[in-house]
Amino acid sequence: MDLRETEAVTRISANIETDDFAAAIELGERLIGEFEATELEICRADPEGGWKGYSVSVGYRTPPADDEEPAETLQRAAVPALFHFGLNAEFFVIRGTPETCQYGSYDANDTQADGYTLYSLMTTFGGTDPREPAHVPRHDFTPRAETDVISRVHLYVPTGDLQTAVRLCGATATDLSASLIRISTDAGPCEAVLLSAFPAGAGETGQEALSRVENEVTGRLSDVGMSVRAIHTGLEDDPFTTEPG
Repeated sequence: MDLRETEAVTRISANIETDDFAAAIELGERLIGEFEATELEICRADPEGGWKGYSVSVGYRTPPADDEEPAETLQRAAVPALFHFGLNAEFFVIRGTPETCQYGSYDANDTQADGYTLYSLMTTFGGTDPREPAHVPRHDFTPRAETDVISRVHLYVPTGDLQTAVRLCGATATDLSASLIRISTDAGPCEAVLLSAFPAGAGETGQEALSRVENEVTGRLSDVGMSVRAIHTGLEDDPFTTEPG
């Protein structure tokens, strides 16, 4: 088994009420530095979901100790985040069993932090995330239409430093009108996934819209300065379960 599959990943999720993408990037960089995070996700809030601005999540890894039970690893992994935010460890609950994807979670109850709101803290093994697949709103925070085309772009980022990768990907996310950006590192070059929602044009068929968006995205990536691993387009939200082909 890959050693990283046995590591606990603690995810800290926050909301920042701003329509300024640069402010969300700045918060992401701050959280990466505070927790030595190895993964980041920034997503525009769903206009119909009750939040405003951006959701910013980071994850950091904790290796298991010798002879430590899985529940003990999950509990220990969450301690730095619990301490950082002044949360009561008694309310960090271990759920499931080792056979059924055990994880720990804390309902942050909208804890106010420095310029943002903490709303979730979760620890899993190997980075497995039991949350629902991400919704991809439009770049202007308006409600999605069923005819919107979703683009998914995979990039290799020429750095192993997550904070540097965030800065490198910021301009590309803006060029693609990305509503969700996810970046991770595994002791090598970072990998980034960018999701965007593009409205269909008047009178376009679904296939015409898919083709147009793919061509537009490809054109915008022509001078990106990073290795483009794959580009996908579709008419449904992407749960990140399909490997690029």
